[in-house]
Amino acid sequence: MPVTYPKPIVVPPPEGGATTAVCIFLHGLGDTGHGWADVASSMPFEGVKWIFPTAPTIPITLNGGMRMTGWYDINDLSIDNIKDDRAQTLASTEYVQGLIKAEIDGGVNADRIVVGGFSQGGVIALQTALRFPERLAGAVGMSTYLALREDFPDAMSPHAKDLPVFLAHGTADMVLQYQYGVMSSELMTGPLGMTKVDFQTYQGMGHSACQEELQQLAKFIANVLD
Repeated sequence: MPVTYPKPIVVPPPEGGATTAVCIFLHGLGDTGHGWADVASSMPFEGVKWIFPTAPTIPITLNGGMRMTGWYDINDLSIDNIKDDRAQTLASTEYVQGLIKAEIDGGVNADRIVVGGFSQGGVIALQTALRFPERLAGAVGMSTYLALREDFPDAMSPHAKDLPVFLAHGTADMVLQYQYGVMSSELMTGPLGMTKVDFQTYQGMGHSACQEELQQLAKFIANVLD
C-alpha cells in the first residue's frame, strides 16, 4: 500500500511579493514540517517561498516498529550496521522531485530552487539534488549523510558535480555521529568529484542546529540565489 505524504506547509514570500525562488526544507525523523517552519521567518528573503513537507507515517525498525513520521525506515544508527531502505528512500526522493517539478511548472526556474534538510530530511535532500536532471541553485544537508552510496556517481545528474552544497555537522552528535558528515563530505569531494561542497563543523553541537549554523545557512542561500 503506497504511503501518504501530508500536504506541505507553504510560507509565501514576505510582503506577499511574487515568487522568484523557492527553498524546500525537510525535517528529521518523528518531526513534521511545522518543526522547521520558523526558519522562513528568520530568513525572509525577498521573492523566496519556503516549502516544508511532512514525511509519511511509517513503522520505524530502530524504534521497535513504532509508527512515526519518517522519510524512510532506519534499522540502526551505527555506520557499520545501518542498512539503507532503498525503496522508501527513492520513493521520498521522487516525492520531493515532484515538489520541485511543480514549482518549475509554476514558473520558477530550476536554478532558483534550493532543497535541504536536517537528519533524515538531509538524506532525502541530497538524494534529490544529486539525481535531479536540471541544474538547481543548491543543496543543504545538516547533521546527515549520503545514503545509497553505491548508486553514485552513476546516478548523478550532469549538473551535480558543480552543485553548491552546504553540509554541516556537530562534533557531539550522538544520533548520527560526526563521522557521518566527514565521510559524506570526503566521498562527495573525492570519488564523486563535486567541486562546491562546503562542510562546516560545529564544536560541541549535538544532533540539533545552532545559531551560527543557521546564520551560515542564511548566507549560503543568499549567495546561491544572488
